[in-house]
Amino acid sequence: MGKVVFQCEDSTDGIFTGIYDAWDSRVGHRNVKLEAGREYDMELFSEYRRVETDGVKAGKVAATIRRKLKADVYEQIYNATLSREKDKAEHIYRTVVMGLYMPDGENIMQNLSNYSVRRVFECSRRAGHEAHQFTGFLRFSELKNKVLFAQIEPENKVLPLIGDHFSDRFPLEDFLIYDKTHQMFLAHAANRPWMLISGEVPDKEMINDISENELRYRKLWKVFHRTIGIEERKNARLQQQLLPLRYRKDMTEWDDKEA
Repeated sequence: MGKVVFQCEDSTDGIFTGIYDAWDSRVGHRNVKLEAGREYDMELFSEYRRVETDGVKAGKVAATIRRKLKADVYEQIYNATLSREKDKAEHIYRTVVMGLYMPDGENIMQNLSNYSVRRVFECSRRAGHEAHQFTGFLRFSELKNKVLFAQIEPENKVLPLIGDHFSDRFPLEDFLIYDKTHQMFLAHAANRPWMLISGEVPDKEMINDISENELRYRKLWKVFHRTIGIEERKNARLQQQLLPLRYRKDMTEWDDKEA
């Protein structure tokens, strides 16, 4: 007999709701599988159940993880929900179940010999690493309306992981960070908490309407970028290791259109 496959939204709340519904189904953890997103391979003899994202259910799962498995485990599981990996939901579910049954569940993430725990650790680490990269590689541009705008194309959903960093750095600024890959905005108004907006795309006319100050500083920054290097000591391979090509297309110093 096939498993009962719970199909949830590819989001933190969606996965946590899936965990709630799978556990509450009482068909047995061995008979359950959790999948996030819309792309999956159908399995013969399996029953498929669609999970509707529910903030209350997701909140209960999050609270249980924080209370019984502690904050460090919750942080790694949360980061893993933001990963691009297709199998993340299943392994997050297995890890949570295992941790809640263990007498020392707060140590679950140390059990890297278990495949599901190891996959959650890997997903969390990759998402966290990419978020850290963007705290240095992200470039804002000042628009004529004085809003700071940046566009990134991350592999993982890093916006929730960089929101505090940039709101702490620019608490008095209005800024937008657009995740082109996942069509999400991180929006921050001066002296207000940041928020996420999904399913929207930026107005091209607005984001191309750059202020005169921005154009001047771009030119100065590009001149600095060109002249600080020593041609005889150029090491393209090392440069690419430290600054991969995929980050450069959204960095003003690598854009030659206005040099």
